[in-house]
Amino acid sequence: MQLTNLKPVAIGVVAAAAVIAITGAASGSGVGAIFNLGKTNKVNATSSLTGSTTNPMLSVTNSGPGTALSLQVRAGKAPLRVNSSGQVAKLNASLLGGLAASAFVQGGGQSRSFGFLMSTGSYAQKKLLAVPGFGTLNAICAPASGAGAAVVGFMTGAHFMERFVASIYSSSSVTLSSSPMTPDTNWQFALLNGNGISGEWERVILRYTTGSAGSVTTHMATLDVMADVDATTCDFDATETTSVSGP
Repeated sequence: MQLTNLKPVAIGVVAAAAVIAITGAASGSGVGAIFNLGKTNKVNATSSLTGSTTNPMLSVTNSGPGTALSLQVRAGKAPLRVNSSGQVAKLNASLLGGLAASAFVQGGGQSRSFGFLMSTGSYAQKKLLAVPGFGTLNAICAPASGAGAAVVGFMTGAHFMERFVASIYSSSSVTLSSSPMTPDTNWQFALLNGNGISGEWERVILRYTTGSAGSVTTHMATLDVMADVDATTCDFDATETTSVSGP
């Protein structure tokens, strides 16, 4: 048997394998393949683009009605991962922490809440919640006729305000009232005695204006005050939301 034809055969096999490899790369599939524009490129591996430049490493422009980038992942998976906390200019979002914009204070304003427990053995007044521009909620817990007494007061600031109140007691009774509030005055919001009413929720809406005719700004605050009391303990909670409207 002659072996003289083995070398040409081997060369032919290698050449055919090379052609197959080149063809596979050119088709845009598999690791090391060429990225083909306008086609679907499939590969089960990470492709990296690295370098050092003052300009973007990748720029995508779409002059048509479509988006410039689409990221698709499985349900529950984040479509993007970054390594910087730097703010991205003009990046809008429809959700924040899973909440829509309607769940947050719109325009100028803020929302905050605070609460604590106090022993009936103390008569000391303690700040419950500050409401910037309006005043400060304070709480007192003291013994009264063998049971605890809880008092929530509001020290007004420098503005003359209107007050609208809705109160709901543990006895299911509801009261509504409105009145003006003078500046730098301590107003009582809630008074509970452990021998009688043991729980109360009160919503207070405060309003005042600044500016002059034709340029008036309205400041509003909604306060939710909750208090419970028994023979030994007072439980206070408060939430406030403020808003500003006008020029």
